[in-house]
Amino acid sequence: MIQLTDNARAKIQSLVDAEVVRDPALRIALARGADAPRSPLDRPYEITLVEREDKERTEIAINLEGIRVLLNLDTSNLLGGATVDWDGQDGGFRVETPEARRRAEAPAVSASGAAGVSGPLAERVQRVLEELINPRIASHGGAVEMVDLADDTLYVRMSGGCQGCAASAATLRQGVERMVREEVPEIREIVDLTDHTSGANPYY
Repeated sequence: MIQLTDNARAKIQSLVDAEVVRDPALRIALARGADAPRSPLDRPYEITLVEREDKERTEIAINLEGIRVLLNLDTSNLLGGATVDWDGQDGGFRVETPEARRRAEAPAVSASGAAGVSGPLAERVQRVLEELINPRIASHGGAVEMVDLADDTLYVRMSGGCQGCAASAATLRQGVERMVREEVPEIREIVDLTDHTSGANPYY
């Protein structure tokens, strides 16, 4: 269930008192352009205060102790246990998910691992990257790092000679995916978050 902080409730009430809205509803949606696979830590949300009557047909409404929140199916599945707060410094509402909180508080897997990604499964994945995958692509000047790990999905980023390389898709599919799944069968999907358009020194 989503939680609203006292700051968020106070801000909503102040907007009602100022007659900015009469019968408020808090709409939480994925930010535009956020449909591509991303790490949950990077997933941006748009939070706006609207009138209750502005509910769209594709949205569901939940009641949080007198405050109505509008969600679509995607956000309702993603926001279980999330907290909505008012950020006075940035001047807007923000969402913090339990996964982001846990990983922000967790130590790094290793000096070369992804900061905030911890646990036995992450450690096994990190060993595969460090001991099996990166030594093989080091001759091309490339490397693969773990960015995030969510349930059975691994998010990686390529760097060095792999970034922007024309063979990067084959490297990911035939090399990284195969070895990770052989050694860590719990991983069912691997998502490449690399910005290949900005590769400065691709191998191919």
